[in-house]
Amino acid sequence: MPFHLRLVALIVLVAGLAVFAAGPGWLRLDFEARAAWWSVPSLLGPMAAAVTCFLAARRGTPGERSAWRNFGIGSSLYLLGNGSYITLALVDRVPVFPSLAEAAFFAMALFFTAGMLQFTQVRNRFGTVQLYNFALIYCAIALSAIFVLNHSIAASVMPPFATVVAFLYPALWCAVAAFGVLSLTLYGYGRKSVSYGLMVLAVLAEAVADGRYALGLMDGTYQVGGIMQVLWLSSSLLIVWSAIEQMAETRDEPSAETQAAAPRRRADRSIAQATVPALAVGAILISGSVSGVVGGPPYSYVAGVLAIGFALIAGFREHWIISTQRRLRHAVEQSREALEASRTQLEAVLESTHDSVLVITRDWRVAYWNSHAAQIIKLTNDKLKVGVSLWELFPNAATSGEGDQYKRVFQTGEPAEFELFLDDQQVWLGIRAFPTAEGLSVFFRDISEQKRARDEIEHLAHHDPLTGLANRALFQQRLHEAREPDIAVLLLDLDHFKEVNDTLGHPVGDVLLVSVANRLRDVLGPDVTVARLGGDEFAVILCRHDGENEVAAIAMRLIETVGAPHPVNGQPVRVGASIGIAVAGKATRPDELFKNADIALYAAKTEARGAHRFFEPSMHIELMQRQALRSDLANAIERGEFALAYQPLVDLRTDRVASFEALLRWNHPRRGPISPEEFIPVAEESGLIVPIGEWVLRQAAREAMRWPADVAVAVNLSPRQFATDGLADTVKRVLAETGLQTSRLELEITETVLMRDSNTNLETLRRLRNVGVRIALDDFGTGFSSLGYLQRFPFSKIKIDRAFVSGLPGSEESQAIVRSVIGLGQSLGMKVTAEGVETPAQLAWVRNGCDEAQGYLLSRPVAAAEVFGVLAEIDGSRRVRRLAG
Repeated sequence: MPFHLRLVALIVLVAGLAVFAAGPGWLRLDFEARAAWWSVPSLLGPMAAAVTCFLAARRGTPGERSAWRNFGIGSSLYLLGNGSYITLALVDRVPVFPSLAEAAFFAMALFFTAGMLQFTQVRNRFGTVQLYNFALIYCAIALSAIFVLNHSIAASVMPPFATVVAFLYPALWCAVAAFGVLSLTLYGYGRKSVSYGLMVLAVLAEAVADGRYALGLMDGTYQVGGIMQVLWLSSSLLIVWSAIEQMAETRDEPSAETQAAAPRRRADRSIAQATVPALAVGAILISGSVSGVVGGPPYSYVAGVLAIGFALIAGFREHWIISTQRRLRHAVEQSREALEASRTQLEAVLESTHDSVLVITRDWRVAYWNSHAAQIIKLTNDKLKVGVSLWELFPNAATSGEGDQYKRVFQTGEPAEFELFLDDQQVWLGIRAFPTAEGLSVFFRDISEQKRARDEIEHLAHHDPLTGLANRALFQQRLHEAREPDIAVLLLDLDHFKEVNDTLGHPVGDVLLVSVANRLRDVLGPDVTVARLGGDEFAVILCRHDGENEVAAIAMRLIETVGAPHPVNGQPVRVGASIGIAVAGKATRPDELFKNADIALYAAKTEARGAHRFFEPSMHIELMQRQALRSDLANAIERGEFALAYQPLVDLRTDRVASFEALLRWNHPRRGPISPEEFIPVAEESGLIVPIGEWVLRQAAREAMRWPADVAVAVNLSPRQFATDGLADTVKRVLAETGLQTSRLELEITETVLMRDSNTNLETLRRLRNVGVRIALDDFGTGFSSLGYLQRFPFSKIKIDRAFVSGLPGSEESQAIVRSVIGLGQSLGMKVTAEGVETPAQLAWVRNGCDEAQGYLLSRPVAAAEVFGVLAEIDGSRRVRRLAG
C-alpha cells in the first residue's frame, strides 16, 4: 500500500478512536445509550476483523494463508465472546467470571498465538527456538505478573480460580505481543513487514486492555467503557488494517522464489537470541526485587542490582554459547559439504563421465567398473564380475600391444595413453591408464567419431575442398620429402579460365576445375602427387622419369587432355593449358625448384599459350629485366619520360583529317625508346596502366585544345582501365580540367575488353556514352564476343583490324571479311575505319565503303609539334586522291 494511503488510514483510525472515546461525553448519553455506544463497535470491530482475515487467507504462501485463517477464527471467537456478553446483558443476566465468554476469549488468544507462530515460521516450518522462546517469554511474563501483582492478587475479590484465570490469559496476550516484537528483531519479513507489524500492535493493544480488565476484576472496580473499550476496538481495527495490507501485498500469487525467501534470518540475530533468556531472567528477578518480597530498601536495591548483573551474565553466556554453536555448526556444515562434494566428484568421475572406467588390482583382477564400461564390455563378453582376471575378460589383450601398455605402466609408474581398434565391434577406443597404489585405473571411451572427424580435418588441411587434390601445404611437404635426385616439378595454368568464369559464371568454372583435376589424375595415376595451388593453377611432382623427353611427353599429353572439350551442363567448354617445368639438378633445393618451374610457366604463358617450357637460366634473367622494367615504369610519369605521338584518321569523303589517334611512347633514360609492345603488357600486368592511361587521356585532351575545332582526338582504353569503377568519372574530370568538348573525344576499346562480365561492361559503356564522348570498337574481327555487343550497344565507329586490310586487294578472304564488316557497319549506322592502310591499292579499295582510313601510307605517327604540319599537308590538297591513284 502506498505511503500516502497509510498516512490517511492512520489519521482516520486515530480520529475514529478519539470520537469513539469522547462521543458519549460530547453527546451526553444516558446509561442505556452509553451501553449501546460501547456495545455496537465491540461487535462490528471483531466482525470486520474476521471477514478481512478470511479474505487475506485466500492469498499468500501456504504458511501465510494458514496464519490468516487462525487470525480469522480468533476474531470470530472474539465476536462470539462479545456477543455472549451483550446477549446476557440484554436479558438482565450478569455472567459469573469466568464464564463461557472467557473460554472464547482464551481460545481466541490460543488461535492468535498459533497464527503468530505460523506467520513467523522460517522456511515453511516452525523452529525449535521459536517454540522455546515463546514458552520462555510466557513463563517470564506470568512469573513477573505474579511478583508485580502479588498485592492485587492477595487482595482479589474473586475466588482463587477466577483470579488465576484473570491474570493468566492477559499474560498470554503479553507473551504473544513480546514474541511478535522479538520476531521483528530476529527476522526480516520483506513485503509483509507492515502487515506483521500492525498485527503485533493489535495484539499489544489487546494485551494492555485485557491486563487492565483483569486488574479491574480483581479489585472490583471494572466498568464497561473507558480506555479498555478503546483499546479493544483499536485492536480489531488494527487487525483489519493488517489484513488489508496483506491482501495488497499478495495481489499476485507468490512465486516459488518468493515463498522460499520470506522470512529471512537477520545476520545479527545471535545478539537478539541471547537477549531473550537474559530479559526473561531479568524480568523475573527485577520484578521480584521491586515487588517487596525481599523487603524494602536497601535490600530491594541490592536485589535489583544483582538481578541486572545476573541477567547480563546470563545474556553474555547465552550469546557465547550461540556463537560457539553457530561456528561449530558452520564448520560441521562445511565439512559435510566438502565430503559431499568429494563424493559427488568421485561419482561424477566414475559415473557421469563419458569415459568407461575399470579399476585393476596388482594381480590383474577387476575390482570396479562403472556403467559405461559395463555397457561396452557386455556387448561381447558376459564374464564381467568382481575378481575376474583382466586377461580372461580380454583374451587378446595378453598378447597384443594393449597388454604391453598396461605392463609398462606398472613397471615405470608413468601413465600411458594410446588408441586401440576393436575388430569385433569395429570401433576405435581411446585408452588412458594410470598407476595407483592399489593397481591400475583404466579410462577408455569410443572415439570412432572423433577419429573420423580428426582424419577428415587432417584431410581437409592437406587437400583442396573443391577438387580433392593435394593443396599447396601438402604439395610443399611432399616436395621437401622427395628424395629422388632427378624429380621434376610441373606447374600448369589454365588459359582463358577467367573468361569462362566471367562469361559462364563461377559455378561452371568450379565444374570445369573438377573436370580438369579428374583428367590430371587419370593421366598421371594415383602414385603421382597432383595438387591445386589455388585458382586455376595446378602442380605435379614427377619422382620417377627417364629424362626431359619423357617429362616433355607427359606435359604435352596433359596439355592435350586438358584442352579437349569439357562437357558442362550438356555444353562443351574449352580451356587451354600452359606448363612450366623444372628438373632437379638445375635446382637442387625444393623451394628453388618450385621457383624455377614458376618462371618457366611465366615464360610459357608469355611466349605462346598452350605450350610447355623447361626452365632455362636465361628465363630468370628475362624475368629480372621485366621486374626492373616494371620498377622503372612506376616512376616514368613523375620523371616525364612519356610522350604522345599522333596518327591521323582521314575522312575518305572529304579527304580531310577527322581525328588523331594518341599513341604512347616511352623514352627510357638508359635504354632509350622502348616499344609499346614491350612495356604495355608490363603496365597491364602490374596495374600501372590505370594511372598511365589517365595521364594519356589528360595529355591528349590538352594537345587537342590547340587543334582546329573540327579535329577530334582518339584515346585507347586498356582492359584494366575499363574494369575500374570510376572510369566515367575520370573522363568527366579530365574534360572539365582541359575544357575539351565531349564531341571531340573518342575512346577506343578492343574486343579483349568485351570478354569480361557483360552486364558490367554495358553499364560502363552507357555511363561513358552519357558523358557525351564517342566510343569506337578497335581491332574488330580478332575476338569472338563483339557481335553480340554490336546489337546491344550503339558504337560510334568500327575499326577493321590491320590483319584483314593487309590482305587487300589480292586476298579474296580479306575482301569478303572487310566487305562484311562494311555492310554490318552501314546497317547498324556505325562508321567504319580501315586500319593499317600502307599501299595505294589498299587505299583505293577501302574508299569504296569505308568512312575513314588510317595507316603509314597517309602518315606515320608524329609528335605533337608536327600535327599542324600533317593537317596542312593533307587538308585542302589532292594528296589522298593522288595516293589512291
